Amino acid sequence: MKILIIDSQFFTRAGLIHLCTSYTSELSIFEAPTFDLASEYLQHSSQYNLIFLDVDLPDAELRPALAQIKHYAPTAHVVLFCWSRPMTEVRQAMTAGVRSYLPKDSSADEAKHAVRILLRNDRYVPDDAKTTDIPTRHNQAENFLSPRQLEIMQLLAQGLSNKEIATILGITEGTIRVHLSAIFKAIKVSNRTEATLWYLLRQKRLVS
Repeated sequence: MKILIIDSQFFTRAGLIHLCTSYTSELSIFEAPTFDLASEYLQHSSQYNLIFLDVDLPDAELRPALAQIKHYAPTAHVVLFCWSRPMTEVRQAMTAGVRSYLPKDSSADEAKHAVRILLRNDRYVPDDAKTTDIPTRHNQAENFLSPRQLEIMQLLAQGLSNKEIATILGITEGTIRVHLSAIFKAIKVSNRTEATLWYLLRQKRLVS
């Protein structure tokens, strides 16, 4: 079986690789910390059987990434591999081409069970209790912001520049620009000032 793991976090990739290889050694596993590298793999390698895709990549949004995967690996089993999301968001991803959903905050037993199923190329979605809509104080737009994007919004609201935010978070200014573009689209604003106002108004409502 040929596997591609697209995830920016080294320890997350390493943990998933360790879990997969603990069940079988007949695997060929490729790692991509960015979607740019994943795209190179997809274009220049033979067909992948299983693709784990994080939704918080610094250089790609989910739907365009899924469209590219579908183009280069139309028969691949794509697994949404991320921290728990509202089921409405998971369903949207499945409509766009995702077949399975593996939350990163699954318990050890759940993760082992999921990986065994996925290595058989069977579909995996957590129990209903794990995939019902998650109660939240945030509105629908904010549900689509990743934890990293929420961090950026908090720093943006403090009046920091892209360079200052990048330094604090240990990422590049280019990555900050990619995230800001995605944030503006998600919360339906067109610039930093409107985004800051949106964030401050939300914080005021949450503490009132």
